[in-house]
Formats: sequence, structure tokens, C-alpha cells
Amino acid sequence: MSDVYIVYSRKDVRQAEQLVNILSTRWDVWWDDKIVGDFSSVIEREIRNTKCVVPMWSSTAKENRNVKDELRLAEQYSIPIIPAKITPTNAPYGFNGYSAVDLLHWDGDADHLGVQHLIRKISSVVPPRTAPARPSAIAAGKVPLPSLFLSVSSHETQLVPLEALKALRVFGTPTILVSAYDLFPSRRPRGIQQELRRIRAQGGFVLVDSGNYEATRRDDDSWRPQDLELALEGIPHDWAYCFDEMEPSKDKKRAVRQVIAAVERDTKFTKAPVLPIIHAPVRSKGYDLTNLPEVVREVANQLQPPMIALAERELGRGLIQRAQTVRHIRNELDRLSFYQPIHLLGTGNPWSIAVLTAAGADSFDGLEWCRVAVDRQQDRLNHYQHFDFFAYQAQMAGSPITVSALSDDNIDYAGKVAFHNLDYYRELTHELQTAASTNRLEAFAVGLLGQANAKQLREQMPDLFR
Repeated sequence: MSDVYIVYSRKDVRQAEQLVNILSTRWDVWWDDKIVGDFSSVIEREIRNTKCVVPMWSSTAKENRNVKDELRLAEQYSIPIIPAKITPTNAPYGFNGYSAVDLLHWDGDADHLGVQHLIRKISSVVPPRTAPARPSAIAAGKVPLPSLFLSVSSHETQLVPLEALKALRVFGTPTILVSAYDLFPSRRPRGIQQELRRIRAQGGFVLVDSGNYEATRRDDDSWRPQDLELALEGIPHDWAYCFDEMEPSKDKKRAVRQVIAAVERDTKFTKAPVLPIIHAPVRSKGYDLTNLPEVVREVANQLQPPMIALAERELGRGLIQRAQTVRHIRNELDRLSFYQPIHLLGTGNPWSIAVLTAAGADSFDGLEWCRVAVDRQQDRLNHYQHFDFFAYQAQMAGSPITVSALSDDNIDYAGKVAFHNLDYYRELTHELQTAASTNRLEAFAVGLLGQANAKQLREQMPDLFR
């Protein structure tokens, strides 16, 4: 029994083969190149047992009797028909009622918009057998996956936002997250727009957060969506998060509508893509995760955003429970026809990054680089004042900026620690991306956690490193 049956004219065999090769990465696809035995009996058997028929409309297919006979069989057995138009022509008489996907200028590219549209249509009828693969990068190659956005915030960090951005620019950090709360006109540091322009000019990618993290931590109940609009004015950025609904409905459908409404509202504030943030409803103890995977999938299905953000702290009490929640969400997203990247807000711990990437997350942001001191040998985070015990590690850093900062009297203690941490996180991100691309995430995680911790992780999540 096939998932997809391709109907075509023999004169269109090249395009048919290209389409078969693309769709076969997700489904079991049948076309008459597979015929063994009596032609008519095989055709009838395969159409009767397939789940979906895709006719390729062309001027020759329109006049082909076999094409029309196969489609009549599909209608006889109530098989869904999803046409794809490959030349400017109408459907054969009797089949004009089916909405066709536009492949008029298709050159065989799997990323063609028409092909992606066809894949989405087929997915609505037949769930893919193979989950979509994580791409190596998104945003036209500017954001590799997995990725770490180093955050800038005015809340409980060792560097004020402007100084933090200068450090990130000097170090050449590729992906940066800035809080809209700190970009509000009355709080906006002078010179921050120029720093953001410089960062983007040298290839950096800037993501603006909603500002709700800082507002919540400061008990600022006055922060509103219109403040996000003012904060974005004149700020160079590539993406922005929507002003998130912090108290979502426990009803799945209503929760989805809330997120979509927030994105649609905030899209008016900027020309850049606006990304959704999805929160879990609060319950008496912790968060209600019952419907979260389905809500995330439906938001992704309707918006198809570059990324969907979730707050890591809401996904469970411990790291293993959080990893289990991420796996449940990824399993739901795997039902879609496209790969939906997941971003976790507030995740900068190396152990968490490794485990949650294996569970299905793709992108993270954290303030650890300007809050703690990293012990590079143990991959552990320590109090900022403990950098004295790890300064020797900075002398062996891969970045000359980190090495020279250590002996530069013009760079204060906080700056020396920050450059030490930046060198660590750059190397960590590179190793993470290499492990993901070579299917070695298990070895990467074991290297960070150690054998004993990794053993416990495998026992509690045996499907983690699938």
C-alpha cells in the first residue's frame, strides 16, 4: 500500500521522476515505473490501495486517456486527488473541480514554493512516514542550527546593555538577543542603535525579545504591546518576538488563537519577521503541559514561522522532565510537512543545551556569558567572582581577543570574564553544531555530563539519542 500515487503522461516522465524522488523522502510513493506484471490489474490494485493520488497536469496529460482512466478509478475508490500543474493548461474535462498546486516554473528544486505547497497538501491527507530533518541553517543561512543567541539585558548582569553589545561586537558573536524592554525610548542607551548597526554590518544577526522577562523580574505591570512598538522604532534588527500572552488559555483552540492574534498584531510594528512565543498555563504547582505539544504544532501549522519560542523554565521542574517535554513537542511537530525550529528562552547552561538539543530543540538564548564564570575543563558554571581560579584557562583560549584582554589594564574584571566566557561559548556552539550534523549528539552530551550522569539520562529517556 503506497502513500502517494503519481499520475502523469509519458512525455512528462522527467518531471514525474523528479517529483517521485522528492516525495519519497517523506512517503512511500508509487508510479508506473514500478509495474511488474499485467499493467491494468496492477494499476487498479495500486490506486485502490493508495492513500492519495497526485496527477501532473500538462497539455499532453490532459489528452491522455490512461491519465483520465486512472483518475476515474481514484474517484471510484474515494481516493483524495491533489493535482500539480506543470504546464499552462486546464485540467481534463470532469476534473476542473480539484484545486491544483502551481509547478509551472519548477526546475526540480525541492525547495520550490510550489513543491512545498504540494507537500503541505499531501501532509494534510497522509502523515509523513519520515520526520523532516533539521536544516543546517535558517534565515538564508545566517542562523546555523543548533544555535545559541547570547542575550543582552539590564537585569542582574555584570555588563550594562551597551557595554555588553560592544563586547559581543568586538568578539564577533554571530547571533544576539536584545530585550525590547531596554530599547524603550526612555531607557534606550545612547549609541545602542549604532552598535546594532555595526553588529549587523559585520554579519551579526539581531533578535529582539518581547521585554516581558525584564518587566516580570522588575514587577513592572505597565509593560504593554504598544511599548514593544515604541521599542522597535529605529532599532536595527532581523527578527522580533511577539509580545507574548503570559497567561494563556487552558483551552487548546483558544490558546492557539491567542498566539496567532499576538503575532498578527505585532507584525504591524516592524518589517522584520515576528516570531511567536508560547507559554504553558499556570496551575497550582508548576505549569500545565497537557496541551502544549498540540498548541505548538497548530501554531506552527498556521504561521509556519522561522522559529517558535518556549520558556525553558515552564517545561518541567528538572532537566530530564524538560527534555521529555521537548521530545513530546518535537514528536508533534514531526507530523508537519516542514521542519519547525524550536527556540528555548533562558537556556545558557551547557548541560541543558546538550540534552535539550538531543531532545529536539534547535536554538537557545542565555545570559550566562555575562553572569557567571565558566570552568572550561569541567563545563561548569561558577560565581562571577570565582574567575580568579579559571583565569589560567583564558591564557589558552582560542581567541586572541580573550588572551589579550587578560593582560589589558583598560579592560576591567567584568570584561575579562566576559571574553573568557565568550570564547568558551563559541567553541561549545561549534562543537554542538558539528555533533548535530554528524549524528554524534550522544557522544557530545556524554562528554559534558560524564558517564554517570549520561547513564541516568539514558535510563530515564531511552529514546533521547535516537
